[in-house]
Amino acid sequence: MSSTVSMRISGAWDHTLHRAALSEALRSDGLIRSLALDGHGRMVKVTLTDRKSRALTPSSLRCLSHLPTINMTAGCVHGCAYCYIRGYSQYPGDGAVTVYRNTAEQVERELLSKIKRNKQLPLAVYFCPSSDAFMPVDEVLDQSYCTMALLLGHHGIGVQFVTKGAIPDRFFDLFAQHPDIVAGQVGLTALDESLNAAIEPGAAPPQQRLEDLARLVDIGVTTSLRADPLILGVTDGDDDLAALFTEVAKRGIRDVSASYLFLRPAITGSLRRSIHDAVLLRRILAPFDGVSRSTICCSGGAGTFHPVEVRRSQLDRVNRIAEQCGLQMRICGCKNSELTNSKCHLANLAATTHTKQQAPAQTHLW
Repeated sequence: MSSTVSMRISGAWDHTLHRAALSEALRSDGLIRSLALDGHGRMVKVTLTDRKSRALTPSSLRCLSHLPTINMTAGCVHGCAYCYIRGYSQYPGDGAVTVYRNTAEQVERELLSKIKRNKQLPLAVYFCPSSDAFMPVDEVLDQSYCTMALLLGHHGIGVQFVTKGAIPDRFFDLFAQHPDIVAGQVGLTALDESLNAAIEPGAAPPQQRLEDLARLVDIGVTTSLRADPLILGVTDGDDDLAALFTEVAKRGIRDVSASYLFLRPAITGSLRRSIHDAVLLRRILAPFDGVSRSTICCSGGAGTFHPVEVRRSQLDRVNRIAEQCGLQMRICGCKNSELTNSKCHLANLAATTHTKQQAPAQTHLW
């Protein structure tokens, strides 16, 4: 069962609904929601539905192969123009997101089932390979909080995440109670607010993400920067990267993972629809002219990547800048198997003190 409502809210990051309209929506449809995330009155349709399949699932990505993963939604309201989920069969379309409103309940059922069968529980769960636990939708945040609190507080299971959203205060309070079993990555590739607004219109502003990095470090959570995807000739200038890396280093960050943008037909289509600045769009797409598609090692899918020698030289340059700023850089092996066999700490079991000796045992669980 599912239901949908669309409402317009003015102003960026304004999530307040008029109470009369809210009550009427509840009476008529049994549900709600729509948000204006970018200050331009953009309508985002939110559909709430019950999850029919398992919540905790394995991932084909090398960097996530040892952890169960969970998606809170299908689709994402951050609207990142380059996002690979736009090519997924369950993608609800631009300007839409489907929220699984029974996720916490489903996770509890799955964990209790394992306990009853005397099966080992996971050491940690990764949020979210194809969505974001911190997108600014109340129903998403509520389910994310309940699910994380269940894992951390009731079962002692670690939480790992990557986000481009703004992390609400209640999550910091929760993580502060369990810092040794929480690890997070915050995605940020540029400090330029206008550029971020063009390519990531619904994501948190750069300053907000920097503040969240600092707060996570302050409460003892293992935290790193995810500079992915870098866009060749757009977000990877020496001065721009030095400024970004300097800012995160000031906030106590010592690790960064990086990779470059790749294209699939759905991503190219999204860029063409979403990027209204013709010059910027050309800057993004021009480096891919004449480049053949190739297989993504970890998923078997095809994509258009910058040639190996280009990625190698550019990532070497990014690494030198990171080192100059006191950061250790990891390359995402999922998208750069020709360059590295390492993992990019998308998930990081070594971040938790009680998992260091047990991590290999997780591989067969899910």
